[in-house]
Amino acid sequence: MNFHIFIYSITNSLFFTKILYNLYTMRKKVILSFLFFFLFSLNLFAKNKKAEVLLFYSPTCKACLEVKMEIIPRILEKYKDKIIIKEANIYDKNNLNLLISLSSRFKRKIAAVPSLLVGGSFLVGAKEIEENLDEAVEKALKKRVNFHLYFSEKAILDKFKEISLLTFIGAGLVDGVNPCAFAVIIFFISFLTVYGYDKKEVIGIGSAYVLAVFFTYLFLGLGVFKTLYLLSRFYLLIKFFYYLVAGLCFFLFILALYDYFRFRKEKTSEGFILQLPKFLKKRITGVIGDALRKKKRGYLRLFFISLGVGFLVSLLEAVCTGQVYLPAIFFILKIPHLRLKALLYLVVYNLMFISPLVVIFLLFLLGISSQTLNNFLRKHLGIFKLALALVFLGLSFFILSLS
Repeated sequence: MNFHIFIYSITNSLFFTKILYNLYTMRKKVILSFLFFFLFSLNLFAKNKKAEVLLFYSPTCKACLEVKMEIIPRILEKYKDKIIIKEANIYDKNNLNLLISLSSRFKRKIAAVPSLLVGGSFLVGAKEIEENLDEAVEKALKKRVNFHLYFSEKAILDKFKEISLLTFIGAGLVDGVNPCAFAVIIFFISFLTVYGYDKKEVIGIGSAYVLAVFFTYLFLGLGVFKTLYLLSRFYLLIKFFYYLVAGLCFFLFILALYDYFRFRKEKTSEGFILQLPKFLKKRITGVIGDALRKKKRGYLRLFFISLGVGFLVSLLEAVCTGQVYLPAIFFILKIPHLRLKALLYLVVYNLMFISPLVVIFLLFLLGISSQTLNNFLRKHLGIFKLALALVFLGLSFFILSLS
């Protein structure tokens, strides 16, 4: 009995082994057939391969519109189904990243639009595209070109982050030591000293005031940014604004330079052009005086009153300090990478803007008088004016070059 079972088991094993072998042979044939078909298809595809044309553009770029409306239709008409047109809006971070990588790969000095990639050719600018696109398409149709692109966040950071971040740190700091802002904070400290506020109260008032300044300017900046962002859809209008702001920056550079040379000659701030108008100075001192002249009871109440003072003073002061802030917002708006992180850059700017206020309050708490701080401002007023002039000049050229 056991012998029969043994023979039966062997027979079954051989039977299943044969089945498995047949399946393996069949699978091998299927795989080989599939590979043959796949390779044949690839060969067929290669023979009938279309040339891909990748156009990088910006919705607010006039030259890009010309390429899309005039040059591309002509090429499509000429080559018909031999080419495929793809478009890449550089307001998309990944597209911008790719454009920067291609610009680096083809040794272009800057990443600009309109740009066009076809085969092994990378054309930049409407004129270059118009003159060389036919030749580039012919080359792409005759010879398939493969090259590797290694692009990541690093590419975009290498091109923009360093310069833009330093720009905002510098502009924010210069705006923070703007004589307008400096004069107001020194008056504020003098006022607190005269009316006998103790250190604990000064900490509360100072913290509330600085917070109010920070958030007021941040929200003002976001509001202006949002308005300009909506206007950016209207090419001619936003173009006009860019040239207007660039011109304004250059005009302010001349005025700041005039103030600098006037100060060097006369050693006084009397007659400065770039300063708060007298009626605004009176209004600011009035706001501070009305709110804090009578000492309020209750730390929390004092804190909220100081928030209100900071808010009102910031709005009044914006006439002067906004001279740097507005061009900085235009700078954000023009560079797509910065636009994607507008809030971050506005926060950086405003943190730099309030840092001198924080330092002044800390120095006051350490025992340095408002008179000492005022003397320091007068001594270095020329340097502040010169730095302000250079910031205006830099922003003017930046905005013009980006336009």
